[in-house]
Amino acid sequence: MDLRRNQNELKVRGHYQLPEEVGKALSQPAELDVALSAPETGDFWVADSPNRLSGPLQMAAQIEWKQKIANGQMWISGSNLKMRDLVFRQLSTQCSISNNVVYLNDCRALLNDADFASTTGTLNLRRPYHYNGKVSAHVANLATLQPLLRASGNQNQLAGSFALDWEGDGNAQTFKNSGKLKFVLEKGRYGDLQPLRANIDASYSPDGVDVPIIFFATGNMDFQAIAQAHGETLEISKIQLDQGQAKFAAGYVSIPLVWRNLGTNAPVLPSNGKVIANFQSENIDIKRFFQDVGAEPIAAGIANIKLDAQGTIADLNARLDVQMRDLRSERIPKLEPATFDLTAQVTHDQLAVSGKLQQTRIQPLELTASMPFDIPKIARARKLPDETPIIAKARLPRSSVNFLRQFMPDVGQLDGDLGLDVDVRGTIGQPVMSGSGDITINVARTTNVTLPALNNFKGRLNFAGNALTIQQFGGELSGGKFTMTGGVKFPRLTEPMMDLQLKADSALVARNDTLTARADADIKVTGPFASANVTGNVAITNSHFLKNIDLIPIGLPGRPAPEPPSSRPDFSFPAPPIRDWKFDVVIKTKDPVLIRGNLATGGAIADLKLTGTGLRPELQGSVRLENVEATLPFSRLEVSNGLLYFNPSDSMNPRIDLQGTSVIRDYTVRVYVYGTLLAPEAIFTSEPPLAQEEIISLIATGATRSELSGRGNVLAGRAAMLLVQQLYRKVFKKGEPTQSNTVFNRLDLDVGTVDPRTGRQQVSARFKISDQFVLVGDIGLGGEYRGMLKYLIRFR
Repeated sequence: MDLRRNQNELKVRGHYQLPEEVGKALSQPAELDVALSAPETGDFWVADSPNRLSGPLQMAAQIEWKQKIANGQMWISGSNLKMRDLVFRQLSTQCSISNNVVYLNDCRALLNDADFASTTGTLNLRRPYHYNGKVSAHVANLATLQPLLRASGNQNQLAGSFALDWEGDGNAQTFKNSGKLKFVLEKGRYGDLQPLRANIDASYSPDGVDVPIIFFATGNMDFQAIAQAHGETLEISKIQLDQGQAKFAAGYVSIPLVWRNLGTNAPVLPSNGKVIANFQSENIDIKRFFQDVGAEPIAAGIANIKLDAQGTIADLNARLDVQMRDLRSERIPKLEPATFDLTAQVTHDQLAVSGKLQQTRIQPLELTASMPFDIPKIARARKLPDETPIIAKARLPRSSVNFLRQFMPDVGQLDGDLGLDVDVRGTIGQPVMSGSGDITINVARTTNVTLPALNNFKGRLNFAGNALTIQQFGGELSGGKFTMTGGVKFPRLTEPMMDLQLKADSALVARNDTLTARADADIKVTGPFASANVTGNVAITNSHFLKNIDLIPIGLPGRPAPEPPSSRPDFSFPAPPIRDWKFDVVIKTKDPVLIRGNLATGGAIADLKLTGTGLRPELQGSVRLENVEATLPFSRLEVSNGLLYFNPSDSMNPRIDLQGTSVIRDYTVRVYVYGTLLAPEAIFTSEPPLAQEEIISLIATGATRSELSGRGNVLAGRAAMLLVQQLYRKVFKKGEPTQSNTVFNRLDLDVGTVDPRTGRQQVSARFKISDQFVLVGDIGLGGEYRGMLKYLIRFR
């Protein structure tokens, strides 16, 4: 194979003896020869690629495989290789293979005199893959590596200096390894997290590990400890967490761990090994703690944690107490402060947990649970085994639902109550539930008047066996009823399976001065909670769109022109679980959505399908305009064909196909709109033929550009006509839809036109009696007048 691009050339030659049996593929002989000569590596990239690597690069490799033994060599050499603002002054690799042993004699990347990375070592390709090696990397300014983050789409700032030194040997297939590691970070920065410091000094062997220095620090917090594992014990001592000058936490942990058994089938956690642990924190600022570690705070408040444990793995006695006070959420500013207490105690392989959440607006929510806690068994399974028995209870005494307004700030009125009493028994794999939960909402209204009010809602959930069943769930949305049936099964306590069906009968979805939307629905939600399938039908019914548009903003002089949309419309659910739900919902109009306004009448018929996922929903189908008439300033546009085509690849930017016809004076104008919603295009034609600019002027003012040039009175007459129409609609036809046969749609008034007979200005009026007959009247400045009846003959 020969690949050439400008002066760059890649050659690949090879040979492989096909086996008679597939199972003997690795025993067949093979040869491979690769040569790359690239005076300008950037020629392999698109010219404007942001991740383009430029500079000279050379490579050669010769590898031979015979009787399952590899031999050969490879080298790579490059200089002044550049990607974005990162420059590799030198890149070199020299490697040889002899008798299945890979010798990495030199691998070096040099950024400048101070910043470099180098590696040497060997690797035996035979089991157990014995290796030895050495890695050294030093970067005085991490900002030089910023282009690597940019190439991966990470825009966080990077700064600081670091040094990494490692050397070791052992067998990659087993855990028999020895080595030393030293890592130092100073004045580091990652995004808003700064300054960062870290220091780790460690050594390890098949018999144990020693980490005399473990230190991490941010601007306001630091953590330090010492860890070592020898014999059958892992000890972590001098644990200390400080926030500023305050010492918030300290502790000591000693647990049984047989280091030499790692990577073998022998037990790592001996049952008779002794456990000693104590850890205590005082008044940790939760919000500040998350900020110091560079994470988004989940809450604000004060936390106290205390842990005491002693005994053996087989007979452990331990107690964990967690107290949180003044819990708040910045995302929910109206949320009243809460307190949370949790106690977990292990006694003789039995775990008991109790918790209580308290807030002033609700009764205390209490949670209790107990289960066996066999640590060796959990360690072997790496999870709680499915056969683990469990007893749990959740109880919320009847409380007012008004507390939910804290989580929903847009809810202006909420009246009702709710309660919960649930027991869980059985096992983790086969839970058995009992109890019930119910909620009553007499009325719920939002501050957004567009959303309908919820009335007479009643819901009751029954828990029996491994299932939650909806006994009652329904209410009214401004006269339209909706119900939900089905339930949720728990084949495993942590893996709920949903089988829900939502039905609605003319339920009000939205209502305001512009839009009234009602819908019938039959939607099913089935499958795992984390990746459910949503299927069914939605039928829009009894809906209308009413919008009056001011042609002349009489009441608001100097009102600025409307601004274009600031961003592209988007519709997505980026947060789980809806993010991973899959949709297959048909959306149609049961009867056309009526369009009513001072500028348009007609209807819209939808035939759409919602597919995709919550993260990337997709719309496919069309919306067709039916019997639509649009009122232009001086005529009417009859839409003979109007369609919006939705494509799944760009659902929020449908394709337009609209054709309409308008008769303006003696001209028949045809309009064709195409393109997309975000980038529409229009073509105008007319009979008799006019230029595009003339047609646009005719549509906007009722006169061509030649008629308007030099005659300001014509424009004044047009403006006066618009003003009279506006006042007429506001005073006499307020709130009524436009009609196709009104007087103003038939009347055309021109002020200041020149009478070709006298050469003097006149006022001319035209009244359209039908498509063929037009009544014309002129009044001159001297009082002379003329009346005519015109009959129009159009030739095709």
